[in-house]
Amino acid sequence: MPFFTVSSGERRGIIVLCVVVALASLVAWLVPKRHSGDKGRAASPSAYERRESKPERYYAQPERKVETFPFDPNTADSTTLLRLGLTPSMVRGIYKFRSLGYTYSEPEDFSHVPGMTNEMWQRLRPCVRIAERFKRVEPQPKRSNAEASTPPLPTRDTVRRSLKLRAGETIELNGSDTTALKRIPGIGSYYARQIVWYRERLGGFVSLSQLREVEGVPEGIAQYLTLDTLLVGKIDLNSASKRALIRHPYIDSFLAEAIYSHVRQQGKLRGLDDLRQLPGVTEEDIQRLAPYLQFN
Repeated sequence: MPFFTVSSGERRGIIVLCVVVALASLVAWLVPKRHSGDKGRAASPSAYERRESKPERYYAQPERKVETFPFDPNTADSTTLLRLGLTPSMVRGIYKFRSLGYTYSEPEDFSHVPGMTNEMWQRLRPCVRIAERFKRVEPQPKRSNAEASTPPLPTRDTVRRSLKLRAGETIELNGSDTTALKRIPGIGSYYARQIVWYRERLGGFVSLSQLREVEGVPEGIAQYLTLDTLLVGKIDLNSASKRALIRHPYIDSFLAEAIYSHVRQQGKLRGLDDLRQLPGVTEEDIQRLAPYLQFN
């Protein structure tokens, strides 16, 4: 009997095993070559990764060149205003001012643009040109029939006389309209309207120092003003609506609610002493409000 014999079933198993080993070797040999290009690409960072790996850089913005040339603030467009060195917020303010129907009647009116610095104004002042159609018209006195029939004598061109107040001249603050207020040096259409608007909310000014409460109003205009406190209007706390109370600059919503609730629930306020008893009322509030209150 032979020492080593192999049955037919075992031979088939050996053949199958050899085939599997051969296929596994072939696959192991082909796969690395097939993906060698991918490995090479994986080894080197992608363009996105290279871009992300670079340190962040900041590039200096080129400074805007500031120019100086004649312009009319009533018609200049945004490009022109930016070339002159005005900031975007200043340009937006000018556009809003003009969109409301207001104009710059004289060069000094343009100096009150919010954000205007003294250095900027000194540079721009000689360049401001106001077209004739935007200038204020000086009222002309009525002529008699005899004067109307006499042709006017030829006169040479002269500079329009300023209507601004001179040193020593004054106007009364509580009774003046915007036209009169614009005669004050440094006050144009915008600030004249702001002063009148705030005066109406107050009921009138009782002190010239209250002008500081109007945002942006130039300092030094008090020398051109007088006050008639008899023109100051008063508010009756016992009959005023909550809305009317809140409209006053010195009465906030909390104080208005306290006053309104007290009158409706506990009866009328009889004077300043009753007002002092309300929650949150300070002596400063009393002093500021006293000239504007009445208790009917």
